[in-house]
Amino acid sequence: MKLIVGLGNPGPKYKNTRHNFGYMILDAFAKINGLSWRYSPDWLCYFVKNDDYILVKPTTFMNKSGEAVRTIANFYKTPPKDILVVADDLDLDFGKIRLSFDGSSAGHRGIESMIESLGTFEFGRLRAGIGREEGKDPEKYVLEDFSSSQKEKIEEILKKSSEAIQSYLNEGMEAAMNKFN
Repeated sequence: MKLIVGLGNPGPKYKNTRHNFGYMILDAFAKINGLSWRYSPDWLCYFVKNDDYILVKPTTFMNKSGEAVRTIANFYKTPPKDILVVADDLDLDFGKIRLSFDGSSAGHRGIESMIESLGTFEFGRLRAGIGREEGKDPEKYVLEDFSSSQKEKIEEILKKSSEAIQSYLNEGMEAAMNKFN
């Protein structure tokens, strides 16, 4: 059973912020596939489960997201190599996506929580670029809504990211990396 994890922060205050790009991508993927979210208070997440995979949006804050994922991975006996984490990335230009496996957190607190909770770097990542704004504090930047010009491009990015997730599920990480990087 593969786990696809979208990272973000819970609550309406954060809904449309750059740091919730992982949630937004999973919402788009679920919608494309006609899937509906359910909430689990035991797992502290929203999830969708079918025969092949589970989509997960932890409702813990970003820096604790790995705790919820560890609980689900343990329950389904999913090894880290079968987990794909979808998150925003300051170091990628806005609109770029990258698939990778077995990398560092690059300072992303959600990825740090995943590494700490899973006890390994060995899980997949789909990183969605949000870029940086010159002279702006990164911690403030990620918690702001997308700019008007960025909002115009989001649907296209959500579609491309959803295609990358589907490629990962159908063909595996290496093939998806070759196709989308």
